[in-house]
Amino acid sequence: MRRGLAVLLPFLPLALAWQPALDLELARQVVDGAYSRIPPLPTAVELSPLEVRVLRGEGCLPFPGSRPVWARVAGQAEVVEILAERARNEFRRVQAEEVLPEAKRLLPDGHLRVYLRLSGLKRLEHRAAYTLGVRLKTPEGESYVRAYRATYLDDWQEKEDGYTGTLVFYLDFSGKPVDPKGPLEVVFLTESEKDCLYAFTVDLGAFY
Repeated sequence: MRRGLAVLLPFLPLALAWQPALDLELARQVVDGAYSRIPPLPTAVELSPLEVRVLRGEGCLPFPGSRPVWARVAGQAEVVEILAERARNEFRRVQAEEVLPEAKRLLPDGHLRVYLRLSGLKRLEHRAAYTLGVRLKTPEGESYVRAYRATYLDDWQEKEDGYTGTLVFYLDFSGKPVDPKGPLEVVFLTESEKDCLYAFTVDLGAFY
C-alpha cells in the first residue's frame, strides 16, 4: 500500500449515512474536501431527472400546472462545506472547529434541507402554494412531518411556459423515527387545485 493512501485511510468514514448531528471529525473531513486536501465527501444527494409518483388523486400526471424537475437533499455537512468553500473563495483558511458551530446554528441537529426546482409556474406568488413534507411509517401506522420553513433561491427566471426556479424547504426530524441509512419518502402538493399528492424517495445512506 502506498504511504499517502495509508495516511488518508484512518480519516475516511467507514460507511455513508446522513449524520443528524454532525461530529467534529467528519466536519474536519468535509473542510479538508472543500480545500481539496482530500477528495470531497458527498454532502448531498441529487435527483435528476426527478422520478415522481402519485400517492393520491386522478389525472395527476402529467402535472396539471407546474412540475418539479430536480431535487437535492442535504444536512449539516453541506452547510459546513458551503461555509468552507466561501472562506476558500475569499482566500481565507477556516477550521472545522470554527464552522461547525455556525453550521449547527444555521441548520440544527436533526434537520434537513430539501431543494425543489420547478418549471412552468404561471405566477410567482404561487410558489407559496407548494407544501412539502415526509411520510413516516411505523408499526403503529403512518404520520406526516411538514416542513417548518420554506424559502426561495435567487435563480428564478421567466420562460415561455412560465417561471422556473428553486424552492428550499426545512424539515425537523428531532425525535422522529427516521433511519439515517434508509429511504425517506418526500411528499408534496403543488399549486394545482386538484387533490393530487405526489412523492419521491431519497436515500439517506447516499450522503453525510
